[in-house]
Amino acid sequence: MIRPAVLVALASLLLLAGLGPGRAAAPQTSVPYALLVDFDSGATLFAKNADAPMSPASTTKILTAEVVFRAIVEGRLRLDDSAPISPRAAREGDAESGGSSMFAQAGSLVRVDDLLRGLVIASGNDAAIALAERVAGSEEAFVALMNQRARELGMTRSHFANAWGEGSPRQTVTARDMARLAAYVIRTYPQFYPYFGEPEFVWNGVRQPNRNPLLAMAIGADGVKTGHLGQSGFGLVGSAVQGGRRLILVLNGARTEDERAREARRLLEWGFQAAGR
Repeated sequence: MIRPAVLVALASLLLLAGLGPGRAAAPQTSVPYALLVDFDSGATLFAKNADAPMSPASTTKILTAEVVFRAIVEGRLRLDDSAPISPRAAREGDAESGGSSMFAQAGSLVRVDDLLRGLVIASGNDAAIALAERVAGSEEAFVALMNQRARELGMTRSHFANAWGEGSPRQTVTARDMARLAAYVIRTYPQFYPYFGEPEFVWNGVRQPNRNPLLAMAIGADGVKTGHLGQSGFGLVGSAVQGGRRLILVLNGARTEDERAREARRLLEWGFQAAGR
């Protein structure tokens, strides 16, 4: 017969290991940075190097979009307004640049609404620069707004040097800061957040699918943004809802697109299963 004191000791060990009643064992992940949080409570469900600096790559464009959304809400910009595509915006976003693009032509005028879709669906560098120049007059001035907004939103360990995710050593974030940003955008801009979940974007006859692999997995995913740089690997800020519960996932440093998709799905599925126990 096992003595009560022994049972209490065993239960304590299980709780310390995260295996107590109603809890699933915490997973392991091959990616170097990961954070899974509950949207409503803000509780951390899983963390790996969540406060370590990392490159945001094109997940930068979540903050770019937030600054534009805010300008629209405050009446300083409208979705029907047009923005000129500068030679620099077209050059940084063309196919030869090696980055992502919505294929906007230099000298053309593009509606803000289309640029936002080009930004968050096609991940267009050209869209990011054009929006930055339209809102603030220059990308440099826009970056100052980005850093101001980052401070206001509590992203205390993040700093931005450009609007589109170029791999500058001065552009670093943490997984926790990016989760905070995603939660803010979801909560504050319900009228704009659906852009992030649109499955494709067609511009100038070119069809571009949304780069977020979670959207096609039937796990309740509805956003937000992927990123990739050769030196930092594949990253993702994602969100999904099941049974009325929303989770936000940030991961970065995956070696391949397949690893990014696999690990993102596994962490989200674990989070929902753990919540249901």
